[in-house]
Amino acid sequence: MKNIKRLLLFGIVMFLSAGTILSPQISQAASRNFISILDLPHRSINGDFIDNELSTSLLPTGKLGSLVFSPPSQPRVWLIDAALLDDVLAMPIDDVAAKNWLSELKLRTSSDPVYALAYGHPSLSLANRLAPTELSFYFSAAQDRLQAFLGKNVSINKNYSGSNTVETIQADRVNAYTKNRRALSLLSSVVPASELYGHRLRLATLLAPGYPKESAIPLALSATDAISKQNHKLRVVVGKYRLTSEKEQLPITLINDFKTSILVDLQITPLNSRVRIHGVKKIILEPNSKKQLSIPITAIAAGSTALFAQFTNSKGVGVGESAILTLNVSVISPAVAWFTSGAAILLFLGALIQSVRRIRRSRK
Repeated sequence: MKNIKRLLLFGIVMFLSAGTILSPQISQAASRNFISILDLPHRSINGDFIDNELSTSLLPTGKLGSLVFSPPSQPRVWLIDAALLDDVLAMPIDDVAAKNWLSELKLRTSSDPVYALAYGHPSLSLANRLAPTELSFYFSAAQDRLQAFLGKNVSINKNYSGSNTVETIQADRVNAYTKNRRALSLLSSVVPASELYGHRLRLATLLAPGYPKESAIPLALSATDAISKQNHKLRVVVGKYRLTSEKEQLPITLINDFKTSILVDLQITPLNSRVRIHGVKKIILEPNSKKQLSIPITAIAAGSTALFAQFTNSKGVGVGESAILTLNVSVISPAVAWFTSGAAILLFLGALIQSVRRIRRSRK
């Protein structure tokens, strides 16, 4: 009995001791300070600055500066949006506020755990519903960019949004995100991913909470304009042509304003039957180039017509910017001439026969 009492007493002592040792650790973990480094974007989807507020915000007394220059005491965890970091890195190299803020951010986070937020800190539930694959891309790209800048391992926790803002994202932003993400995905079927990387990332900002409602439509329009400019880099030049012979070579100008070579097909569709022409397969467009092709065309009938010209990918889906080529056909092909002449002769013979019949009837 005495041994049992001793064992019980020993167990109680050990339990209390363990509690004394573990309690500070639990308390310490629970008291960690989470610091969210994020902001609404200061650049458009095109990468152009849309305001001049960032430099002031980065000062030690500014909204973003105070978080870095006067952070809460340790232990702390940093939640960082790489989109904001990219905005700061894009500022003029001689901006003192930006240089100091970046240096301080590196210093303050050197011994603390850092988590990458999804690039552009979009609404996680909405982004996951609209495009879960893209959301994973936003996390991994943000992690890569933060690790490259901070020079240390950065973690990902897909439950961290970095913001407590609860907001219904306006329909204009959701529609613009969906439409332009698909357009960019289609363009990437012929354009290397590296050329579209920045635009693909910045589209995530359309789903970020915290935007004033009045900015929803301008923001959606700016995204559409940005992706339209990317499509415009790969285009068929609009032109007007006159065909004066049955068979000619139609000069069509193709432009690639991207920095890499692109392989495409060219689809050409007549809008009526006055001409006959075929597309061209596997055209290589050199970087930042203008290329002219001479494509055989056959005139069938005189008059005005048009051609719809469009680049396509290997699956025959249109990419880039299409063009309407207008044609004025002033020549009649021999086949049509023979047909027209034959029809005229038949009409003449028919009229002659009717005249003879009338004369015979009048004599009777």
